Amino acid sequence: MTVSARTEVGSAVVRVDGGTGRRGPVGRRGVEPSPMTDMWDDLFEPPDPADVLGDLHEVATSVFDLCYDGSEPEWAAWAWSILTRAGLAAAGTEYERGELVLRLLALNMFHREFCARALDLGVPGEWDVDPDRVLGDHPRLHPVLLGIIAERRSLDLADSTDPGDLDFDVSVAATALDALVRSEYRRVVPLLVQASGPVDLAASVWASTGEGARFPLPDTAVRELTAALTPAGHAALEWVRGGARRS
Repeated sequence: MTVSARTEVGSAVVRVDGGTGRRGPVGRRGVEPSPMTDMWDDLFEPPDPADVLGDLHEVATSVFDLCYDGSEPEWAAWAWSILTRAGLAAAGTEYERGELVLRLLALNMFHREFCARALDLGVPGEWDVDPDRVLGDHPRLHPVLLGIIAERRSLDLADSTDPGDLDFDVSVAATALDALVRSEYRRVVPLLVQASGPVDLAASVWASTGEGARFPLPDTAVRELTAALTPAGHAALEWVRGGARRS
């Protein structure tokens, strides 16, 4: 039996689904996530996220799941299209494909950080994606490949620098994953901010917490989402304007 309840968390009203344990915004003080529509909706159909993300789509849907019935996979596909235009979403080798997984996770790190700051959905500065969701056989990132990438980037793997050890040491794998994703974050997030603009980018994350959002957002939707911000929302927007840096 699925039990739903409404509860307020910080500046967000969330729904807790007893069947899945996921939380999803159903309303927000000053900002109401809702399907984004305008006069062009009948003419413009965003590409299918699976087409944009290719074999990374499975990884994306497993980690972009903060909100129940949200539009996070669609947001991930839109953000990924920005990386594609910048030449950062193509891979010719398995090593390069491993780097693509890390870049996708860097987008997830940004999305989670913004939601933590603006909506109190999580703890700012903490990225808590379960490594089991992203490490493994194709299309996920194999732990051995993670170790190879870490070794080539001279990442300190604590007690061992043998890539094969990441197959068996979960804590070392998690540490390496976090460090490598942070490295990609510093590369791709400034590009995301510059390409989309801080206001549009912040609005897009807000919209992704609701059902039926379509990206890129029309100007009317951006204005609606940023017109009456909570103090936390305003602080999160200023964080994006400042480059969305993480400590």
